[in-house]
Amino acid sequence: MSGKTNKTVADSLETDELLLPHMPFLLRDIWALGCSLQPILDSIAALNLSPGNTAVLDLGCGKGAVSVRIASEFGFNVTGIDLMQPFLEDARKKAGEYHVSHLCEFIHKDIIEYVSAEHAFDLVVLASLGGVFGTLRDTVSRLRSQVKAGGYMIYDDGYLKQADSLNRKGYRHFRDHDTAIKELTFYGDRLVKEVNTSALSEEINAEYLTVIRHRGKELADQHPELEKNIRAYIQLQEEECDIINNRIEGALWLLRKTEH
Repeated sequence: MSGKTNKTVADSLETDELLLPHMPFLLRDIWALGCSLQPILDSIAALNLSPGNTAVLDLGCGKGAVSVRIASEFGFNVTGIDLMQPFLEDARKKAGEYHVSHLCEFIHKDIIEYVSAEHAFDLVVLASLGGVFGTLRDTVSRLRSQVKAGGYMIYDDGYLKQADSLNRKGYRHFRDHDTAIKELTFYGDRLVKEVNTSALSEEINAEYLTVIRHRGKELADQHPELEKNIRAYIQLQEEECDIINNRIEGALWLLRKTEH
């Protein structure tokens, strides 16, 4: 990967470039990488879309948990986009294990670059990537450019429990609930469903911290020169989880793009 690409991937994983090659090891026990997988699947199931005619885009697909499960449970064709090559290799392996390799395509590309061109998917999913596209309004603008008129958008994120904004890197896009809904529906799209995911998020965060603490210790034993970086990464993740658990209300939004 180029220097710019390395930085982009490192920022998305909230780590430094020295630890980037070791992230597959630190996260090897986690497939869904923090997304609200079951609520995503439940929301899709309620749409009753046709298996043979439905194309799904999974932006920032990571190890392919969302993509593979969608393909497996609904028979949809899924395109997953991610910059982390080892994660894409895991995604392809999982697709094989679930016997849906013929339904899944995983592309190594920056999602910001990918959405710079318009596409016509039936459904796009953006799960647990925060404000990668900017504000909620900016995010919806990008998502709706990827689906046809009448298509669906699933955004797994959240809103502030209190305060007007949160001045912290990766959290500046969060708004209070009313403002969030206004931004999400700015272009006239319909909010079909909102699911509170806070309880699930706390469970995911607890599991996540347990895993990275364990793997972090193993990695530090193997690479003592990285111990300081590993400790800093784990501390940052602990802080992030505390913020998510106490200041953010987890939410999954299902939107339908206006047909005109």
